[in-house]
Amino acid sequence: MRKLNAICVFLAFLAAICLSSCGGTASTSDPSGGGSSDQASVFTIGTDAPLPSVISCQIMVTGVTIFNGTTNVPVLTNSQDVDFAQLSGLHQLLDLNAVPTGTYTSATVTISSPVIAFIDTTQNPPVINTINGTLSQSSVTVNFANPFVLNNADLVGLRMEFDLRQSLATDANGQITGTVNPVFNMQLLNSSDANVSIDDFHGGVVGTTGNSSFVMQGPKGRQWTVQTNSSTAFDDPSEPISSFTTNTIVEVSGQLDPVTKDIDASEVEVVSNDGFFLAGLFTSIRPPSGPATQADLYVRAELPDITGIEDGQITTLGLNGSEQYRIANINNPITTLLFNNSALAAGQSVGVGGKLTTTNGVSTLTVHRVVLRRQGQAGTWVPGSTTIQSGNNGSFQLTDNWTAGVLLPSPLTVLTTDQTNFINLSGLSALSGTQAIPLRVVGFILINPATSQPVLVARSVEEITD
Repeated sequence: MRKLNAICVFLAFLAAICLSSCGGTASTSDPSGGGSSDQASVFTIGTDAPLPSVISCQIMVTGVTIFNGTTNVPVLTNSQDVDFAQLSGLHQLLDLNAVPTGTYTSATVTISSPVIAFIDTTQNPPVINTINGTLSQSSVTVNFANPFVLNNADLVGLRMEFDLRQSLATDANGQITGTVNPVFNMQLLNSSDANVSIDDFHGGVVGTTGNSSFVMQGPKGRQWTVQTNSSTAFDDPSEPISSFTTNTIVEVSGQLDPVTKDIDASEVEVVSNDGFFLAGLFTSIRPPSGPATQADLYVRAELPDITGIEDGQITTLGLNGSEQYRIANINNPITTLLFNNSALAAGQSVGVGGKLTTTNGVSTLTVHRVVLRRQGQAGTWVPGSTTIQSGNNGSFQLTDNWTAGVLLPSPLTVLTTDQTNFINLSGLSALSGTQAIPLRVVGFILINPATSQPVLVARSVEEITD
């Protein structure tokens, strides 16, 4: 079990590694051992390309360096256990490091101990099977497409993509063999680039520093100051920062401030207030329609370390309808009409919080809060499936072959609006022609009341061009 000390850090769908020495402040030491006093700061973002039914691919990242023509400069302070299979379209902050200025031409990542998990839907309810993988090589160096110049006081992100589809070997029948031939794509990007923003960064609140900022504890015990302003969206306006306590667990989205190295939050969500927090994927809802009384959750992270609950395994939660249901980062009361205990579905990514009671070593979880979280689904656009009502309001069909795809309808209906961000596409009308288009869609899985079937409400639709 991965024991998370005082905080859960979730690497959801597009992981991020942000590299720092302590707090939100970069170290002033020279990691290269040279005498230069000029420093820049680097954080690292990881993502992946999908593989059907793979729900987890945990790999220990033991080191990340960037090369300046003379020295391989480390940008990862401590080894990190990264689950690349849940990283698609979202970014997660891990660490932050100071590096010497200069021109950087490549990055190297060293890894170990791969463990692959996949969903077996031939059983009802579905179960998780795991394979201890074998690495064909433990170190991968990637040359940047163009040299990147780091100037004094710069803040940049290192985007690190792990290509599951190319990395996990399969046999003639498409079955995973356990051999991992690691394929990474890496690039340095300016901190303002959307590809290195911060999504779904979870942590425990350490304390508040006024009505607009608080301190949260991140991975490896690192603390980060979070700054909010009038534009920051709070999912629950009834829980302002002044109400936060050391029992509060939050999820933050935003960007690192290039000057203060604080997190400038665009969204803040309270995910638990009173004892435990689990993050994961619903794999079964019982009964399948009407008010749910039980839900199976594939656990991706937990806080605290709960007896009887294992990361990477399925646990059954009891529900009675008294729980508070919310949609992450949406502070509209209508969310309770869209997501409640009668509108749950296998394949939804959720955070669950509530009361933890331990008696004679036996832990009992009482669910108080269920939060629907954004998730990334990848696949191909179904030719001829686009329907346009007006502008970008409409829908299309996605042949969904990403992690939760085996739990969702195939093809999956994707709903878009004028607020949907189209990346590498001019808009919904660009989904046309006779050829399938590879896509990554980030959004929320909701039940369409007209059909009682899950649909994906898109916040972004990206044509995958790599």
